[in-house]
Amino acid sequence: MKKYSKQRELILNSLRNRTDHPTAEKLYLDLKSQMPELGIATVYRNLSDLCEEGQIIKIKTSSGPDRFDGNTMPHIHFECKECGDIMDIVLFENEVKQLDNDLKSFAKQINAEVDGSEITITGLCKKCKKKAKGGRAIWKNGDARYVDMR
Repeated sequence: MKKYSKQRELILNSLRNRTDHPTAEKLYLDLKSQMPELGIATVYRNLSDLCEEGQIIKIKTSSGPDRFDGNTMPHIHFECKECGDIMDIVLFENEVKQLDNDLKSFAKQINAEVDGSEITITGLCKKCKKKAKGGRAIWKNGDARYVDMR
């Protein structure tokens, strides 16, 4: 484990307290107001170290820069191909066990052994799916709802 620093603590706490899976640059811009002396190289270096130590997760995206997640509990990521949002799909304990068993079974097919996995599902999120269907937004009780106009 690397030596303690205020920058490192700020970066780690920020990632643990958000769910938007920011890029390094977005994280830097968000934290710069709290710590004006923070440099982008410091953010990249600390993100790399935190990933290496298993304290955060690096998410490779299908397009664009890597994103980062402070939630290291077992879960799946969903990446929207349209807007680029990344969302967590939280798994219950029995689902984690079932997924682990399935992955081990898949690996057995090629006489391999599983020691970890990173799963990202891609597709259209709810918002983009509605837009793709040609719907339009209407407001009801302060909530946006989409209605298919075809």
